[in-house]
Amino acid sequence: MRTKCIKSNLSKLILVFIFVLVAPVAGAVDFEGSLGEGKHTRYIPSVSNPLFNESPYITTELRPILLRNEIPADFVTTGGTIDIAALEIRVALNDRWGIIASKDGYVDMKFDAVLPDEHGAANVSLGVKYAAYSNPKTNRIVSVGVVYEAPVGHLQTGGIDLKRAGYGFIDYFVTGAMVLGKWGLQGNVGYNQALDDDHDSSMIHVSAAVNYQINDVVYPTFEINSFNVQDNGNRLPFDFEGLDLVNFGSQNAGT
Repeated sequence: MRTKCIKSNLSKLILVFIFVLVAPVAGAVDFEGSLGEGKHTRYIPSVSNPLFNESPYITTELRPILLRNEIPADFVTTGGTIDIAALEIRVALNDRWGIIASKDGYVDMKFDAVLPDEHGAANVSLGVKYAAYSNPKTNRIVSVGVVYEAPVGHLQTGGIDLKRAGYGFIDYFVTGAMVLGKWGLQGNVGYNQALDDDHDSSMIHVSAAVNYQINDVVYPTFEINSFNVQDNGNRLPFDFEGLDLVNFGSQNAGT
């Protein structure tokens, strides 16, 4: 019990530390960021992977999301769903620097068998993003970022703690975009590192998107995402991992 308390307090201290670093400049909010007159003009955020496919553009926005994961029938629960309703928060400090809180909200898990259904708060993330290369004239931008996800959520089913234990995660990512005529390309690659690798699984995530401008408001988009577990957890004897919404710490997810 004492260990869990120390881990929870450590996670909160890391979040407070990040906030203290960014708070002195947070009053200078730039509502345009890297978008606007004389800046970049196209911003098409990810639809299929909003938690990890972070856009390279520096923005100020509140973005509601609804996301569903289907649990495969060959999993121990013989299927089910994991849903999240969340509000992503991004604050541009200028056209290069931004604060991002892309993960929070409420999770609802329904299992077809074995495990009881569960619902509760998701983990909370906080981080920074920097546009290392930004050239509006050539419609190209590349950003780097780091996000800490604190294990402060409340999700437990069948005696399995899905969120609160462990030390959380640090996600390192590079993301870029370019526009060629009416075509837009965007890609993201990152590593979501579990700080307690006995409890949680670490993974590489890769995303790519292509969009086409029909008019000023209609942009059909095709997206593809890949999640590859690199370091299995040691918590549960599963060969299935929760990827973006929850982390089972499965022992065989990367095999």
